[in-house]
Amino acid sequence: MEINKSRLERRSIRSAPTTAERVCFPFAAQVARLSRHIEGHKPEEVCLITSLEPAQLDAKRWLQLNRQAWGIESGLHQRLDVSHNEDRCRVRHPNVMLLFATMRRFANSLFMEWRAQFPRPDHKTTTDFQSHFSEENKRHGIRFLTSKRPSLKSSP
Repeated sequence: MEINKSRLERRSIRSAPTTAERVCFPFAAQVARLSRHIEGHKPEEVCLITSLEPAQLDAKRWLQLNRQAWGIESGLHQRLDVSHNEDRCRVRHPNVMLLFATMRRFANSLFMEWRAQFPRPDHKTTTDFQSHFSEENKRHGIRFLTSKRPSLKSSP
């Protein structure tokens, strides 16, 4: 049991060795069933699969890694969805989807570089970044893109 976002959460995992042939999944060496029950929510079960043998990945470590995987969702994916409305994108052509995804991630990388220039970077948002490079500040963006040694530091 642990507290997650101020709610009591119970998680348990049962794992078993397997083979790729048995589960029809390449390189599979172990399967698991993760049960989660968060206070105020319906219990849920998730099936997991890995290429690691039980000796390489025990149940305790698997629970830790499963929890850490949400750091990606809370970081990059959340930023892409909230700041760039990625989940609401209606584009369906594969090449255009790839281009849009690349540009969003490029913009996010620029934001992270820009944000690191400040004494308290955790207080800077993508909205601040977009405002900084808005209509009246296009010159910053153009200077960055055309410079031989680009820097996102604010100019005096």
